[in-house]
Amino acid sequence: WGICVGLLLLLFPAIVSVVFGAMPEWDVLLKGLFATAPMYWAVGIIEIFTYIPMLGAGGAYLSFVTGNISNLKLPCALDAMEKAEVKANSEEGEIISTIAIAVSSIVTTVIIVAGVVLMQGSNFGAVLESEVLKPAFDQLLPALFGGLAVVFISKNLKLSIAPIILMLSLFIFTP
Repeated sequence: WGICVGLLLLLFPAIVSVVFGAMPEWDVLLKGLFATAPMYWAVGIIEIFTYIPMLGAGGAYLSFVTGNISNLKLPCALDAMEKAEVKANSEEGEIISTIAIAVSSIVTTVIIVAGVVLMQGSNFGAVLESEVLKPAFDQLLPALFGGLAVVFISKNLKLSIAPIILMLSLFIFTP
């Protein structure tokens, strides 16, 4: 199924390129692909072995389908299991995890829809792009990833060693 989804994702840009006669420069495209693809492959493999034991089969499936696992789905599931005082690898933990991920997916969708509706015909976009807020938005991603890293490293240092080494080596050796 993964291969089918990959082909379908590539089919649309290919059809648009053919219809509009705007073919990419293949050497540039392949150079960019070879520079970024290994990182995504490594992360994808690590995520499978890391998330499934923590989220259970149902929670992992729902997380992979809906996306935004490390920023939203995983913290919601871990917090729900902690509050319910269940283990991740138990049947109860899998049920709690799946419910927490489903609820976070619904809430995320509702918030995105509300944001789109509120931005239509309002000046809210200009406020977000103002120079006053720019320093805060420049620090948003480092703050999110730093907060997530602290949570994972503090809970289990041994599990964090392999991803940290892999990502550091990728960032050091990949220009």
